[in-house]
Order: sequence, then structure tokens, then C-alpha cells
Amino acid sequence: MDYNRELLNTIKSESYVSKKVIRKDSPGKGAGLFAVENITKNEIVSISGGLIIEAREWSTFREKYGDYAYFIESNFLIAPLNPKDPSDDWRMNHCCHPNCGIKGQIVFVALKDIQVGEELTFDYAMTESDPDYSVQLNCEKSECRKKFTGNDWKSKEIQSKYSGYFSLYIQEKINNS
Repeated sequence: MDYNRELLNTIKSESYVSKKVIRKDSPGKGAGLFAVENITKNEIVSISGGLIIEAREWSTFREKYGDYAYFIESNFLIAPLNPKDPSDDWRMNHCCHPNCGIKGQIVFVALKDIQVGEELTFDYAMTESDPDYSVQLNCEKSECRKKFTGNDWKSKEIQSKYSGYFSLYIQEKINNS
């Protein structure tokens, strides 16, 4: 496939992030996304783009580049084009009481109205299903689970809490379980 170099030189990111959102430091978490204008419920805040990798390549990819990726189908993941310095859409942090969710596979939307200054967050259970993956959590919310695993999506409580806001991949897993 030939690529149009002129077009590629004009592209700043493989994805979309709302103009109502900026990337800045999130204390204790590294980079995060924050609202600079009010955002209404179900408004699109970002759309992830990137590299599609096969599941069989995932462990090698993770060791080399880190864990910026999530499954979009049973044998395919999406990852940022530059996993060592991901674009802004890949900087949304986890929270056990998030204000964003997923529509489809790669579209992140507001779960509720978000006010200026709020950090945009989502629950990794909405996209992650690797049973071997886990992360210690410190959401600083009363709902914090203290540990995230790739099995969290199986919880009936989490399924109820995020109904309609899981990635299609996770929703299919829920429907088939």
C-alpha cells in the first residue's frame, strides 16, 4: 500500500480528542485528561485510533512497549502508534467511579455531565478481559476496588453499573457468559 506522504505529514494524531479536553499531569497517575469546558452526558470525548495487533503478538508487544492496548475482538487489540509516548486519547486514567464509558469499540463518551476541571476517567473493566492482567488501584473514591483484574467485567455489580457503556467486545463476552 502506498501512503500519501503529504497527507501523512498533516496528521498530528491517529485519534480524536474533544477540544473541551486537555492533557496535563494527574497527581500520582502521570498524564491524564481534564475538562476545560463543561461536557454533557453521552458527548464524545475521544476516539481511539492506532495500531491493530494480533493477540498472539500481545505478550511480546507488552514487554517491549508497555500495556497501552485493549482488545477490540477476541484475537485483536488496538494500541497507540507510539506506545512509548501515546497520543492524548490514550491518557485517560482508570477510576472505580468513572465519568466516561465506551460506545462501540473505540469511542469514549461522558457517562454524566462533566464540569470544568474534572479529570476524565473510565473503568478498565469496560475494555480489559485478560485474566492474567492486574493493577493495584488507588482511585481515592469510596468505591475503589483496590485491585483491578482482567476478570472484573464478570462481576454482576460492574455489569449493572456500566450497562450500555462496555466496549462491544466486552459486551459480547457478557452476553455469552
